[in-house]
Amino acid sequence: MLNVDNSWRNIASPDFTPYDALDPEKKILLNGADLFSPDPCLPSHVIEATKRALDEGRTHYSLANGYAEPELREALLRKLKEFNGLDVDPQRELLVIPSSALGLYLAIRVCITPNTGDEVLNISPGFAENINDVVQMGATNVLVPVTQEHGFHIDPADIESRITEHTRCLVLTNPNNPTAVVYTRDELLEVAKILERHNLIAVVDQDFERQVYSGSYTTFANLPGMRERTITVFGTSKDLGLTGFRVGYMVVPRELFGMLKIAIFNMHGPTNTFAQLGVAAAYNDPAYADAWVDLMRERRAYGQSVLDAIPGVKCPLPEGGFYFWVDISALGTSEQVRDWLIHDAQIGVGLGTWFGADGEGFLRVMYGAVPDEDTYKEGIRRMDVSLRKLATIQHVVA
Repeated sequence: MLNVDNSWRNIASPDFTPYDALDPEKKILLNGADLFSPDPCLPSHVIEATKRALDEGRTHYSLANGYAEPELREALLRKLKEFNGLDVDPQRELLVIPSSALGLYLAIRVCITPNTGDEVLNISPGFAENINDVVQMGATNVLVPVTQEHGFHIDPADIESRITEHTRCLVLTNPNNPTAVVYTRDELLEVAKILERHNLIAVVDQDFERQVYSGSYTTFANLPGMRERTITVFGTSKDLGLTGFRVGYMVVPRELFGMLKIAIFNMHGPTNTFAQLGVAAAYNDPAYADAWVDLMRERRAYGQSVLDAIPGVKCPLPEGGFYFWVDISALGTSEQVRDWLIHDAQIGVGLGTWFGADGEGFLRVMYGAVPDEDTYKEGIRRMDVSLRKLATIQHVVA
């Protein structure tokens, strides 16, 4: 047996093996395996810009401007100012990266020294990769539980109570994945005060920032005193539906820019050049992605009204993202109910425990991960029938 460390596989690690039981002809995946937008998701202007970049020979390394091609750099500077309220120096604060996943890994990595007892605060339930990253790089997760009783919102005092001399940073995903909570400005202001008080860095994942259904969105780096202590990671997979392009970007404190730039080059190299041109075209004309928010709002309302009416099921209306965080604890464990849906309804959903132990008793159901409305409604219909059948078997009544 190979002498390797597999401990990270036991912490918030998806195991897709049970999905082998799904019938390829009948299955409907509501677990977000690889699709984060309706199909077809690429508009013609994005396709044409990507093809044009290839025709023009734009296939070499993007080395200047934080690895950003000039067209993408200008599009990002405009987007960051208009949407996020951030005036960014492209030479010292903006980095283009080959996926937000790598950006999040590197953002946490620059905060810690491996195998020295350093600690990272992670919200739980929280995004599985962020929890896994900490373990893989030789640091310790300190999980900050958020509860259904408080709408899965943050209790700033709970964060502060877990800070020790070994704490190095706090990781926030906003909107949260999987709880679909959008943190308010007031609660984030309290978190900001705590970080300043303890001289800590915030690593903020804003992949779902466009998918907010009501109210305003707060960019954490805009809060008083946070610009110089926040590493913000942005993606284009959820924002623009460009999952296969693997283009993300970061806004970072100036003192960390050089370190992160070297780390990106050493670990991966610059981001795909011609994909950057496609992303630039998308940000220059993002109306197609804005229209998806209206579509997701309709899917959200329909799915929530059906799921929340099932005996033994609680499904609050998501504040952001495009997934339901469904309490099925009255029907069984997360794994039991997931397996029931696979075998009884040919439906694939996400285990709550993928997102940490605090996710037990929940399922994540993606309403943005199906190609069309008929497929989505059929998936919700099957869940309704199947879970009602399970409720009867478990003697759960409304």
